Amino acid sequence: MERKVRMWIDARQEKSQPQPYQEVTYVIPHMETPTIRETVYYTLAALVREIQLPQQGGSLVKIIYDPERITPSFIDYLLLQKGVEFRRLSP
Repeated sequence: MERKVRMWIDARQEKSQPQPYQEVTYVIPHMETPTIRETVYYTLAALVREIQLPQQGGSLVKIIYDPERITPSFIDYLLLQKGVEFRRLSP
């Protein structure tokens, strides 16, 4: 019977590299309606880091994402698939 050995890893001095997050801006008409807002949120929330919704009456939506996980063209595809009308302003 082998004897169990415990190994301790000391990672207190290691520094993690900050993620190079990028952002993309969309114009989504009728963003103030609950159905459009919920559709955008439930479609993208699990895949992006942050969704900045517009102030009252606005239609600009800023999405902050990890480029190693998702691309703007895939975000476009997901929004098109859900039937959300949009126009991308930034790459």
